[in-house]
Amino acid sequence: MMTDPQYPPATARHGRPAPPVTATERRQAIAKRSRNILAVVALVLGVAALVVTFVPDVEFVAWPLGGLALILAIAGLVQVKKGTSGDRGLAITATAVAAVALLASAGMLLYSTFLGSGDSGLHLPAVAGDKHAVTFQVTSAGGATVRYGSLSDQRTENAPASTDAWQGQASYNSGSYLLTLTADTRNADVKNEIRCAILVDGKKVAENSGTTIALCTANVN
Repeated sequence: MMTDPQYPPATARHGRPAPPVTATERRQAIAKRSRNILAVVALVLGVAALVVTFVPDVEFVAWPLGGLALILAIAGLVQVKKGTSGDRGLAITATAVAAVALLASAGMLLYSTFLGSGDSGLHLPAVAGDKHAVTFQVTSAGGATVRYGSLSDQRTENAPASTDAWQGQASYNSGSYLLTLTADTRNADVKNEIRCAILVDGKKVAENSGTTIALCTANVN
């Protein structure tokens, strides 16, 4: 069985020899003096994610920032456990801040989708006189089953086999919504290229394509 090499004991006070210092103890001593860069970066990113969560129009950035912060913070904790770096308290703090940022971002998304609708929320189908118009588009040469709306309110229809775009309409006055549009083929034996798009006030905010399924999502305010 292998053991850590022992180094000559240092001169102790009162003439008594100090206990031998092992290689593991020496690495841990070095680690305590070294800065945990991963933990520092994770803490900065976690704080940034927590801040932008509550900033309109840029809150979507909180997800990647918080996710990256959590990954780096966990990596920093691993370094501390291995004894290759110090700042254990900083790594724990960074992990906690990143987790709080992700939870806050998820909470804001759920609030804006289910509670923060304002003025009767997203109207399916569209209501004349609303300030904003939403158009869901699907093109499917072989036909498709279409589901569209928001997370809390969706409709299901069938898009015919055609090169012309099927359209679904919605509208709203104010509030934040996660718009979703899913189209999947109704004929598995036919090679079917499906395209989807979401337009808000005539501006395309999401677009995607696939051979059997296409998914479009857009977070709008």
